[in-house]
Amino acid sequence: MSSEQRLTLHNMKLDPISVDHISEAALRIDEQGVPKDHVWSQYYVVVNGQEYRFKQLLRQAYSIATGNLLNFQTSVSYKNYVQEILGFKLTYYEGGYNFFTSKELEHFHSIVGAEYRKDNPSHQYYGQKLYPIIAKANYWANQLLTEAYKLRVDSNWLSGYESKIAPYFWPRIYKGEDKDIFFNVEVNGSNRWIGYKLDGYQATKKKLPGDKLEILEEFKNSGKWDWPKISFDDINSYSWERLLTESRAYVSRLDSSYDHLKEILNKESKISRLTWNTYNWIKPSGRSGKSNNKTHESENGFGHEEWLFDGDTIIEGYKYGFLEPIHKARDKHSNRIYDITLFTRDADTQTSYWVARLKNVEVLDKLESTRILGEYKKRGWFNQMKQDLKLVGLSQTALDEWVMDDPWKLFNIRFSADQLSKVSGDLLEIEPHDEPSKRYVLLPMAEYINKKISDRLNSNFSFEDSGSEEAELLVKGIRKGGLKRAVELTFQHNEIQKKLLAYLQVKYGKGNVKRECFAYGTKRIDLVRKTSDGYIFYEIKTYNNFVSSLRESVGQLLEYSLYPDKRKATQIVLVSHVEPSDEEREYFIHLRSFISIPFRYIQFDHKTAKVITEIE
Repeated sequence: MSSEQRLTLHNMKLDPISVDHISEAALRIDEQGVPKDHVWSQYYVVVNGQEYRFKQLLRQAYSIATGNLLNFQTSVSYKNYVQEILGFKLTYYEGGYNFFTSKELEHFHSIVGAEYRKDNPSHQYYGQKLYPIIAKANYWANQLLTEAYKLRVDSNWLSGYESKIAPYFWPRIYKGEDKDIFFNVEVNGSNRWIGYKLDGYQATKKKLPGDKLEILEEFKNSGKWDWPKISFDDINSYSWERLLTESRAYVSRLDSSYDHLKEILNKESKISRLTWNTYNWIKPSGRSGKSNNKTHESENGFGHEEWLFDGDTIIEGYKYGFLEPIHKARDKHSNRIYDITLFTRDADTQTSYWVARLKNVEVLDKLESTRILGEYKKRGWFNQMKQDLKLVGLSQTALDEWVMDDPWKLFNIRFSADQLSKVSGDLLEIEPHDEPSKRYVLLPMAEYINKKISDRLNSNFSFEDSGSEEAELLVKGIRKGGLKRAVELTFQHNEIQKKLLAYLQVKYGKGNVKRECFAYGTKRIDLVRKTSDGYIFYEIKTYNNFVSSLRESVGQLLEYSLYPDKRKATQIVLVSHVEPSDEEREYFIHLRSFISIPFRYIQFDHKTAKVITEIE
């Protein structure tokens, strides 16, 4: 049979269908929606500006015209007949789905939350009118897949056990197991937008535990994350090409963040011992309290953790340091991420203390350790570390010898530097039955111990549940928890003083702001500003911890202002580099209410020479 004969046969088959039948068929599809087996279609017929699936439309039109079913396969002759004889335009979509339409999306919005009853005639087409949107959402997600990702489709148009129209459809793509985080695309009928994001399970049976949700929220607030949304009102300015280009770029941009999140969400919690230190692990404190066993620490009088909390040596937002248990098993831990609870032991009193908990501690590889050692030497920090040893009577050459053949011996971990402000100035004595191993090994952390530490640190005043007439007195030779000596960051103090002076002089006039003014005797005030009402005293404190800075500054500022019997300042100001937490901010405001002199706080960034935060 020739091609002309086949075309004639097909034309005869479609002869009963008129333009009016096509138009009526389109109206019926508008009313009834699209059965599941008709949703996929590469060819569409444009009727009154709307696209209809080729086979469904022709079969519906034929049924209207003849009352019979039309069985056929899409062919050139059928397409030519619809275009040339009936006069309708055809469109083609390689993926089998036309783009989202305003009409279908607005209908979805209009029925969100509606109750569905199978026996209610007016509800019978709910599903068929939503199938195209669901199929397009799943197609969209499928187009974002790479070899590393798998697809979890969403075909649920009813919400849970409520038998109500779901507010959104959200197919997901993920790596490994579908148990924590994913990229998802979303068609949100409730709020009238389509969008895509990197997220995690928050309100389903797979809901992440609280600590993991905190990690996810921290990432979302980090500035690296965004949630693109396209309003239904703007949908006509999009096409599959534009939407897929933008959403693929999003997945590509956040792919490394996905991997990092996946790792830290599934990280292990560990315990690690630190060398004993009475200077907050900002600089070496000498031989007192060091281990008596035959180790580098006992032989040289210091451990390489002594600079772990030195906030003057920050590189690209990270604090780099050393943990002996990591060093002992470098190949096992390299490139891993842990939450690590740190403890220390005073060998003089044989007492152990919890120090701090660091989150997302990254174990370095040798290449990164080499880079960081190079940075320390270039910036003069390595020589300063040797000077720190000299100041407490220890050998400087021991540090050179330690890293001579292996920089990994001095820098094997890093963690975000903002955690330094959360390291408390207090030590918590470890109960005997919770005592970890006295050796320098990385141990698993029991969750009940974390809870005990947290409960103790967050406990409030209680006369009944603590204290007694027989409580231990502080005896010479016994070191109790909370006696750790706070140490300031010298470099940051000097930089803040220098740059805040210039900042205030520009703002208020050079002659109105001076530094190192005498308060009385040999006591000097960091900065003083002259105003029409009197003088404002500024005290700069650069402890890692905000409360430590506050604790040390209040007495000094009051003394400078009031000693011996006259009020010299009309206002006093604490200046620091640390941003207070919400709780610390509340404490400052509460404390200020008890002080008769107006008291303010300024967070000043010496790098940008700007005021970041003020509490007035």
